[in-house]
Formats: sequence, structure tokens, C-alpha cells
Amino acid sequence: MATRARRKREKEKRRQSILQAAHDVFFEKGFGATVDDVADLAEVSKGTVYLYFESKETILALLLLRGLQELVATLERAYDVHAPILAEERLRRLSRVYLQFFEEEPTYFRLLMATDRGKFQESVEPEIYERVLAVSGEGLEWVVRAVQQGVDDGVFGCDDVRAAASILWATMNGVLELMDHPLRREMVGVERKALYQAALETIIRGFQASSDS
Repeated sequence: MATRARRKREKEKRRQSILQAAHDVFFEKGFGATVDDVADLAEVSKGTVYLYFESKETILALLLLRGLQELVATLERAYDVHAPILAEERLRRLSRVYLQFFEEEPTYFRLLMATDRGKFQESVEPEIYERVLAVSGEGLEWVVRAVQQGVDDGVFGCDDVRAAASILWATMNGVLELMDHPLRREMVGVERKALYQAALETIIRGFQASSDS
């Protein structure tokens, strides 16, 4: 029994070592890097990588999952469920840490945007896809809760709270993606953080105005 447990720990240690190597490779060289590159850095054979991971897409999905889990934990702390914070301030806090996360970890944002395109669902195992979907939903749920608080407090007028939260989420992502491109930044002529904050405040004012109508 002790031998079996030790082998299980060693296998998990090797798996995490390969995944960390993949993180370092893809985040340094970009997503065009290969499984051979990962194997070289992890000091294992390419075949060993495939013993632990079905495909390059699976590795990228697991790296995305790691980033999303960090993001969700950050959003939860920002929401601060036990603190007496107004709904609009909670939305500002959530949006602020969302921006900060992707400023500090821009490759995670590009990975997220990359998996939003193409055939991500078809390229990874269903179990991994469901995990990514579930954790992504946890992040959105903090925005839903903040909007629902505003509705309950009578300061937001939203008939569909989840749709309202999704609009805010989509807008923030849209600004980040737009401003990630140098040509578009020059075309817009506004600093990313300023545009991001302006977009957020426009949505909050829209929520508030709806409560008055």
C-alpha cells in the first residue's frame, strides 16, 4: 500500500512538473511552441508527455484552468461577501481586479481569447472542457451576485440579472481585447485603463437609470 501511494505521488509530481514546463514554454514562446519544446524543458521524452496529457490542446486547456482558478479566487476576495459594500462599488472592485489580473498575466488573457475561438470544445476531453466551463461560470457568478444585490437594493433596474452581468463581462473583455492590439490602441487614442473605466461607469449608469424608469 505504501509503495502504491508513493508511486501515485511521484506520478502526480511528474505530471505537475511537465505542466509547469509547458507554462514556461508557452508563456515565453507563445502558443506556437510545440510539445517537443515542453518535453525538452521538462527533461522527458515527447512520449512521456503524451503519457500524461492527450494533446497540446489539453495542456493549454489545463493551463487556462489554472489561470481561471487564480482569477476566480481573486474575484471572490474582491467581492468580499461579508463586507457592507454597495453593489456599484462591488462591480468596480470586481472589474478592477479583472483588469489587474490580465495586466499582470497577459498571456492568460490571450489564452482565454484563443480558446474562445476555433473548436476548443472538440479538441479537449469532455471532462476538462466541463471543468473550464464550470470555473468560468464561477467567475461570472460574482458579477451576477453584485448585480442582483443592486436590484434587491432598488438601485439597479435589470429584468434579467444574468443577462445584465453577461453584458458587463462581455464589455470588459471587449475593451481588453481591443486594447491588446497596438493598431487599435493608436486608432482609439485613449489609454486602456481610462477606456476600461469609462465603459464600466457607462454600464453602471445604465443599470441605475433603468431603476428610475
